[in-house]
Amino acid sequence: MKLFAHRGVMAHYPENTMSAFRAAIHTGADGIETDVHMTRDGILVLIHDESLERTTDGRGRVVDLTFAELRTANAAVHFGGDEPVPTLEEFLALAMPTTLCVNLELKTDIEHYPGIEERLVEVVERTGFPADRLVISSFNHDTLRRLRKLTTEYELAVLSSRRIADPVAYLKQLDASALHPSVRAFTDAEIEALVEAGIFVRPYTVKTLDQLARFRKLNVDALFVNDIEWARTHLNL
Repeated sequence: MKLFAHRGVMAHYPENTMSAFRAAIHTGADGIETDVHMTRDGILVLIHDESLERTTDGRGRVVDLTFAELRTANAAVHFGGDEPVPTLEEFLALAMPTTLCVNLELKTDIEHYPGIEERLVEVVERTGFPADRLVISSFNHDTLRRLRKLTTEYELAVLSSRRIADPVAYLKQLDASALHPSVRAFTDAEIEALVEAGIFVRPYTVKTLDQLARFRKLNVDALFVNDIEWARTHLNL
């Protein structure tokens, strides 16, 4: 079972920053998950929220800001550091020399960011990041449909905070091979059926020992965790 660093090692570093991503690499994560938004001038940046206030000392919505304006915000302010909000290109350059899988969550469920799918493909192709180490997920499943029309190279993952009726058929209709469910969205029997059907199940976000034990027993593909070393220690990996 693999461990994906959720927004980097966010238990100990500012989420979605280069220091959190470097920590994930240093601690031997199998993958890194991060969140992708798009600035007013079309630059793909990594931040969880649609606005800057919670995680930085900046203000405003990403969609309303130019990249230069967004770049003045300090994304490590709550940890006593000083880091800008990173770009997707910077992150891919960091991950490129490793064997890490990269999970990019397109945050289009609230702000749709028209054209973000095309921009993503452009950045990935320009950087030369290996398509076989890339997973694209979203709560907005129309985003996954649009992306699949652009390329068949990337693995698509359906994010869901609630149960889906006949999830195997639903994923097939989207041409997605993975389901990233909330830890409480599906029963054990439903997860077992998904795993049996060859679906990559990767629950988010695993924070307790009971959850670690549950999903290990269910033989899921990977877990999203905030602290890689904590999870590895308790799983004896």
